[in-house]
Amino acid sequence: MKINGYVYQLIIIATFCCSITASLVQAFQSKSAKNIIFDFGGVLIDTNKRISFQHLGMLNVAEYTVRHTINPFNLDYHIKTALFSTLNAIAQEHNLSKTDSYTCAYDETGRELPILMCSWLQGTMTCSEIRSLIHQTIAIHPEWFKCPAEQRIIENILRMIFTPHHFVNSRKISATGIAFIKKCKREGHKIYGLSNWDPESFALLKAKHPQFFDLFDGIVISGHTKANKPHATIYHALLECYQLEPAQCWFIDDQQENITAAKKLGINAVIHSSCFKTLTKNMRLAYSKSVTRRENRNNSGIIDTKTNTINNAIIDGENISLTDSTIYNCLPAKA
Repeated sequence: MKINGYVYQLIIIATFCCSITASLVQAFQSKSAKNIIFDFGGVLIDTNKRISFQHLGMLNVAEYTVRHTINPFNLDYHIKTALFSTLNAIAQEHNLSKTDSYTCAYDETGRELPILMCSWLQGTMTCSEIRSLIHQTIAIHPEWFKCPAEQRIIENILRMIFTPHHFVNSRKISATGIAFIKKCKREGHKIYGLSNWDPESFALLKAKHPQFFDLFDGIVISGHTKANKPHATIYHALLECYQLEPAQCWFIDDQQENITAAKKLGINAVIHSSCFKTLTKNMRLAYSKSVTRRENRNNSGIIDTKTNTINNAIIDGENISLTDSTIYNCLPAKA
């Protein structure tokens, strides 16, 4: 069964690659190839649920769900709520507060991340510093938790997140994401990465997956810029470092706050909420709406100099077509 699963995955990827049409080449013979900027987590890099679950501890999870009659399908919500509550309590215990250099970040539901997580992603606190605070504090505050099983789960997941090699091992690269990037590069696009990621685990991640990161023409992460998305600083860092024109870029992210921030800076942006087939549809729709809005304004006698334009070399139905991502294996963006 295991071997058959691998064969099935290979067939899926082969089908994906074969679906790319040769008619796309002509559109990219112009001098200036456009730029596609990808977020990593939730778009190109997913959570390995099996490994993450192992870190939680099967017996801990079983005791926790039974003791509190938790629906297994809602387990993620309960654990995440307890996780955020614990991190906020630790920050309060040690009088940690937002400073002038602090930049907030959000999860995929739009909830603001705890101060410790934002500082970790921003690179203003190291993993060892955060682990030290956790170790000092949780042991003397069992009242923060519903039961010992919940405490063990939260301790385990915090250890996984803030231990770089554990965190990296709990991530996996999206095969369909790689195929999508390779397709874009063959058609002449420049590929960039823009992600909220801490510097310690990112260094290990690059060392573990060199072939994946070699696909990128440039990468900027929050841990190096000392600013998280959706703060404008990190977007400017990418644009200035690689001399990119905002109107010549597409930004792809799984969080609406980050998409909104990119658009405010003049970057074409689209949310990635399901799979790469849906992403392509959304890019076409966003482009179509942009053209229609511009035409309506021009017909009304308004010269729309501030409206972003995007060359047909990126997306017009003849280029990144709906068949450019697999129909058979539409992987969830937040797997």
